This record gives sequence, structure tokens and C-alpha cells, in this order.
Amino acid sequence: MPTTTYHVRKFSIGPKRKYRIFDDDGKGKPGPLIGYAEKQLKMSDELAVYRDEERVEKLVTVRESSKGWLASLTGYEAFGSGERLLGSFGVLVKKSIDRTTWEFEQPGLGRFTGTERSVRTARGRRLLGLGGAVGEIAGALVKYHFDFERDGEPAFSIEKAKVLDDLYRLTVHEDAVDRPLLFALAVTMEARQRSS
Repeated sequence: MPTTTYHVRKFSIGPKRKYRIFDDDGKGKPGPLIGYAEKQLKMSDELAVYRDEERVEKLVTVRESSKGWLASLTGYEAFGSGERLLGSFGVLVKKSIDRTTWEFEQPGLGRFTGTERSVRTARGRRLLGLGGAVGEIAGALVKYHFDFERDGEPAFSIEKAKVLDDLYRLTVHEDAVDRPLLFALAVTMEARQRSS
């Protein structure tokens, strides 16, 4: 099955996280810059992914879900130009006891479920999710890997393959997945994964 690879690098520690999104260079490393985002640690703030660091062209905007107060704790909606809904995603609380589980929905494609590959890693990551600067540093010591599937078939994965390196690899198996929506998911997951 042909795949496409992207890379997301977080390059800040502190109250504001910054992300650069790269195409793959063909050798498994980050290539040309294709996206940029900034995020305050308060997840209630709006998140925007831009074409580049000039922040002129907005690719996607993420907001907490408006589908009730409970959904707003774990759910998000992503909008493209003209406020067109690109899709939604959120944590499935009841399924996240052992491994954090996300649901990703794109109109026309249906729903995908993303689960951490390793129970052991998930538990270790939670133990180190202390919050603040300490949790940020401790979180860098744990790998991170979510596999998203639909009807048992792999769709895409989001992986932090190395410790002490905030570089995330996105591997897409299903070409119809909207790329700005996927980038929004990856940044949102990283922004809240220390406490998931």
C-alpha cells in the first residue's frame, strides 16, 4: 500500500508551543516547510495552522466542540476557509483507561479510531505527565505512537519515534484523508498528550 510521510516538530518549551510541519525529503527526514502553528498551553484557546511562519494564509482552525459541555472537554472541530467544516476529533474517555484512544471523523470518509500501540508506553507516559515545565521535560523521555484504523484497515499513524526529540512522523496510508485536518489533529494531540 503506497504511503505518504510528513513530519511535525515542536520547537519550544514553556507557555507557548510552536510547531513546524514538513513534507518528507524522500529519505525519511523533514523536507520543505508546509505548515506552522502556535499554541498556548490552555487548550480552550483556538488553534490555527498556517501555510508558513508568516501566518498570512490559514489552512485550518481548531475549536473546542460546540456539541454540549461534555464534548467540549474532549472534542474539537476543524474548519477550513469560509468556515467549512473539515472534520472533528476527540478523546474517547471510556476507551482510554489503558491506552488513550482518539476518534477522527472526516465527512465522506466516516470515522477512524486511533489507539496507542503500546499499553506499557501509555502507562509510562501518564506517570510522567506531571504538567508544567517538569512534565514537559519528563514527557520528552517517552515515545509516542497512535495507529488510526477504519474497519480494521490502517489509515494513518502519528509517531514520536525517539526520546529527547520532539519530532513526530505522520504516515498516511489512505490518500483521501484531508491533510490540513490531519495536521490539526497531530498538533492538537501533542498539545494535550502530556495529560491524556
